[in-house]
Formats: sequence, structure tokens, C-alpha cells
Amino acid sequence: MATFKELQINNEIRATELRVIGAEGEQLGIMGFSQAMRLSDELGLDLVLISPKATPPVARIIDYGKFKFESIRKEKEQRKSSKQAKIKEIQLSLNIQENEIAFKMKSARGFIEDGNKVKVAINRIRGRATMNADKGVALLVKFAEDMGDIAEIDQAPTKGGTPGRNVSITMVLAPKKKK
Repeated sequence: MATFKELQINNEIRATELRVIGAEGEQLGIMGFSQAMRLSDELGLDLVLISPKATPPVARIIDYGKFKFESIRKEKEQRKSSKQAKIKEIQLSLNIQENEIAFKMKSARGFIEDGNKVKVAINRIRGRATMNADKGVALLVKFAEDMGDIAEIDQAPTKGGTPGRNVSITMVLAPKKKK
């Protein structure tokens, strides 16, 4: 949602003297509030208080609805251009088959190409399988090597959880920086 700051317009303005800027951006000078209102009414536009803290306060004669619409649109464009990378998650298992790895890798490629980071995880390693946790680390390293043409390791494979009970291994891949 846009965070447009509402400005004082027309009769909401309480200042007695204003520095007025015209519809085309030209300086009209310092004048009384009633004279500025008359001028804006003649042009069929709004008197908008742009800078209330200035001495004297600065008001502008503009179409307020259009001004508000364009300000909100500019804000949205700014937010869209400063897009933050999201983290998508791919889950593997210790006993995963080659065709399943290829399928998961295809999904990860799509996420990376969209500019997102990918968290590759092997969760729920329990009981005796915890002795093979090193196999999981090797699997993640191989996954990262296969993705090496478009991705780089952002966070190396790390083991977490309680050893001997419930272990998970995670790694984060990020898109390669363009040169």
C-alpha cells in the first residue's frame, strides 16, 4: 500500500501569508491567503501547502488529485525497482534418486533465474541415518557444483540439530553476480 502523506489543501491552510508557486512552476511571489485562494479558483485548481515549515510557508497551485495519483505511482515504481531477493526452499533427502535430484535442480534453476536465493535442505535425518550425515553434506556440495554455472554458494552446508537424534543440513545458493 502506498504511504502518501496527505497535504493541506485549500481551506485547510491556516497561514496568512504564503509564497505561491504557479501551475507551470513559476514563482508568483508572496501573497495573502485569500489572494492565493482567489488565484487558484480562477484557474480551477487547488492551493496545496507543499512546505509548511518554511518562512513564509510555500504553497503551490496544482490539480491535487493528479498530483496525489502521480506521487503514489512513483512510490510504487520505486518499490518495484528495489526488489529484495526472496529465499525459496528446496528439500532433499539422504536417499534421493538421480532423477529426483534433476527435477529439484530444475526448480532451483528457475528460482535462481528469477533472482531469488535458494535454501537447499536435508531435514529429518533421524536415528541411525545420522551416521551418514556426511553423505548429505557431499550431496549438497555436488548440488552446488552442478548449479555452478548460474549460482554460487552464499552459505556453506552446515549441520544443525541434536547429534544422534534429529539432524538437518542446510546450504544457501545465490545468483552469480553479473560483471
